[in-house]
Amino acid sequence: MDEKGKNGQETNGWKRRLGLGLLVYSFVPLCTVQFVAFLPLSAGQAVTFGAVYIGSGELACLAAVALLGKPFIEGVKRRIKGFFLCGRETAPPRHIGKARHYTGIAMLMASFVPYYIVLGLFIFSPPKPSGLRGLLFLLLAGEGLFWAGLLLLGGEFWARLKKLFEWPGRDGVGDLADVARPGPNP
Repeated sequence: MDEKGKNGQETNGWKRRLGLGLLVYSFVPLCTVQFVAFLPLSAGQAVTFGAVYIGSGELACLAAVALLGKPFIEGVKRRIKGFFLCGRETAPPRHIGKARHYTGIAMLMASFVPYYIVLGLFIFSPPKPSGLRGLLFLLLAGEGLFWAGLLLLGGEFWARLKKLFEWPGRDGVGDLADVARPGPNP
């Protein structure tokens, strides 16, 4: 049974613990992927392992955001900004314009391209050990695009994304339930 705080949010539930664990893990591949080059693997195996390793960090971040919710993520962003601004007052979040939204979405989508480039290189040309580090940096560039896109999109995007993972229930479906039922509509 989960404990609820003043605002009805979980204070010590399994979602929070799992979300925090996934959030911490999402930074581990970014910090340790360069050690893949030192593993006793062939060039193809090392890059494949690196791609899966970095991809697992991205998936862990998305799952953490879905589990922790917008208020927690906004609080983390506020603390990080406060650290870098050395205690100066941060401006309240602004509404994200159309250009910023589409730029953030484009960056998020482009963050997956390096994985396919690496896979294509493996399919059409055998990797050389000297190019291994360059392929890993290409994967890191994709990870950087992912995080930059998330920061650019802001909190409103996460509110909409979270709704994607919420089951609306029988009452929340609305008119779609009437359309989907066979037979005459009332």
